[in-house]
Amino acid sequence: MMTIGNPFITPSLLLMAALVSLQALATPPKKGPVRVTPPQAAPAFTTRDVNGKEVNLSDYKGKKVLLTFFRNAGCPVCNLRMHELLDQAAAFARQGLTVIAVYESTAQTMKQYTEGQSIPFVMIPDADQDLYALYAIERSGRKAFASVFHGVIGKAGRGKKLFRRKIAQDGHKTTIGADFLIDEHGKVAVAHYGRYIGDHLPLDEINAFLNQ
Repeated sequence: MMTIGNPFITPSLLLMAALVSLQALATPPKKGPVRVTPPQAAPAFTTRDVNGKEVNLSDYKGKKVLLTFFRNAGCPVCNLRMHELLDQAAAFARQGLTVIAVYESTAQTMKQYTEGQSIPFVMIPDADQDLYALYAIERSGRKAFASVFHGVIGKAGRGKKLFRRKIAQDGHKTTIGADFLIDEHGKVAVAHYGRYIGDHLPLDEINAFLNQ
């Protein structure tokens, strides 16, 4: 694949972003899926984790939860963020935080990613995009293109070095991640929709939530 020094910004993506910008000037914006906003109840779901175990969000009532939507298991920027969370895993566990990580990838790809790693989080493959739709996770050529101005090249380089093996990217090029902090009552306390690839909820905001 030809790139401009960035694993996300391809010629086709550049053209897409230009067309999106021109269209935005000519037509009013369309209404997309309704975003999740505090303090609404977190949309309920039942699914399977990477090992086939049932995951029901309602089972986590009484606990604080970070529900984080990544792009795909082969995304180096996502890998960088995952390692940032893993660095905090022991502290999260002490403070009673459950991390649920959702990926666009298939279970097979997810198993390749998790093999040989100790990841104490709930890892969910969602190749059918059911949870992405439920939480109104966005795909945006404009925001994907804007990522180049927000350090995506450097993040991708650092994240790539952290892979144990090469993982194929099996998601959408324009998916933008999001994070949700859910309190003990199942209410969304914080909803963070990324403005570009790699824009996740800052760790200090997560810690502030845990210290409430």
